[in-house]
Amino acid sequence: MPRDDRQIGFGLLADWLEGRLPADEARSVEEAVAAAEGDTLADVAWLRRFFEATESAIVESPPPWLEDTLVATFEDHTRGRPAPGLFRRMLAGLTFDSNLQPAAGLRAVGGQQARRQLIYQAEVFDLALNFMARDADSDLDIDGQVFPHEDGEQEILVVQLLRDGEELALTVTDELGSFAFRRVEPGRHELVLGTEGTEVSISPVDVSL
Repeated sequence: MPRDDRQIGFGLLADWLEGRLPADEARSVEEAVAAAEGDTLADVAWLRRFFEATESAIVESPPPWLEDTLVATFEDHTRGRPAPGLFRRMLAGLTFDSNLQPAAGLRAVGGQQARRQLIYQAEVFDLALNFMARDADSDLDIDGQVFPHEDGEQEILVVQLLRDGEELALTVTDELGSFAFRRVEPGRHELVLGTEGTEVSISPVDVSL
């Protein structure tokens, strides 16, 4: 009978690939992955691409002229006057939270988490968010990466960060689908990611460790 590889959870795979499991549990997962197929192998491949990309990605803010253009576009949209050709609107759902995994999360001195990871799934892409503590204050840095479901060139996405309906920051993804927001106050936020033909809303996003 074929092996039901769905029993290897996504969070457990993430912990295994990042070396956060005890040696005996890591060996068990390694053996299970070696015998797995289908969904588990796809999850392993996805996680490896994500970890490789986020380790090397350096995300810069857009130039002022581009940010002004993006701000104007989103202001028109939020007033209920979207530009011609927009929008196919979708919602993304949370599929992974490292705080809910027993071994997940890198921990700082005193047991406080230094990092948290959330993964969302929408119809057109998956989105991974990493929240990281800052040394100087209680604000958090956010690194994100978009993983499209279809192969091909990565689309540039406009990424808007909002709180209580007010825009806090605006940026765009790079050629790897990466983006970043710095010095974000903890709390419940909303992310909106859009292209010329698609808008994906993620709300609420619990920005906390």
